[in-house]
Amino acid sequence: MTEPLLNPKAMAEVRRPASRSRLNSAFVLGIGLGLAVGYHGLSFRWVWPPMNGLDRFLTIAVPAALTIELVAGLQRVPRWAVWLLRMSLAATIPRILLHGSVYLMSGSGGDWTPWQTATALAICGALLAGLWGLLSWLSQRCPGASIRLALCLAIQCAGLTVMMAGYIKGGCAAFPLVATLLATTVGAKLIAKRTGTQADFGASAGLAMGVVGLFGVLFIGRFFGRLSTSCALAMLLAPLLCWVTEIPPLRHRKPWLVGSIRLVFVAIPLVVVLTLAKRDFDRDMAPLLGKLQESAIRRHVEG
Repeated sequence: MTEPLLNPKAMAEVRRPASRSRLNSAFVLGIGLGLAVGYHGLSFRWVWPPMNGLDRFLTIAVPAALTIELVAGLQRVPRWAVWLLRMSLAATIPRILLHGSVYLMSGSGGDWTPWQTATALAICGALLAGLWGLLSWLSQRCPGASIRLALCLAIQCAGLTVMMAGYIKGGCAAFPLVATLLATTVGAKLIAKRTGTQADFGASAGLAMGVVGLFGVLFIGRFFGRLSTSCALAMLLAPLLCWVTEIPPLRHRKPWLVGSIRLVFVAIPLVVVLTLAKRDFDRDMAPLLGKLQESAIRRHVEG
């Protein structure tokens, strides 16, 4: 006897992907709403056309990444198409952020030759694509929130370092990113626990925004602030230390232990870079603060 057409078990299996798709869409929209509220609270202006690299990051790069992750949550979209969109965005973000800057000006007014421009854009795009791909691969091998938490840690340290490198507004752009990613990650875990969802439905979107956000903050600090190349590279590549837990002695440990080890290893280079940045900041600002203090004392005496 054949199975009835309205088999409840079959219907449940049909509904499950749609439910997961809705959860992914809600997660992406939650990230977008959190970022909008956060940047509005910090009085960031939304201008069109964007005037500088930070404006282009907030109005082009971030919405593009959210749109791709919204499409990625649809069950009918093949994985190869999703990754083609992600890698295309990774290749174009450096060019988008540098648009209209002195680095891309042709002739004597530009800082780079065409060959230097092409090389720099290719290297930056490859770094972003490689970081995105390697962390996504690790997330599939060993799922968990620790990779996104490591990205949040890196973004927070990157923001502070960029601020100390002279670009205060560019560094402040990291704070809404961190707060939103933390809130949505915790919310996704609570929803998954409450609904009994086994898979971490917000992992790919949270990871994508973490990677794009980290790259954007460091890229802006490097090319529009005074952040050194070595510091930017160290902070950008620090989340890749999450791969340390894939060595045999650590691979099959308890999830909480694996996550803790990842965060510790990622934090080590971040703390070193942050400490060096604070040292340089204190050294550069000490003469200025001394002059301001002397001027205040002089005005107080004369008054």
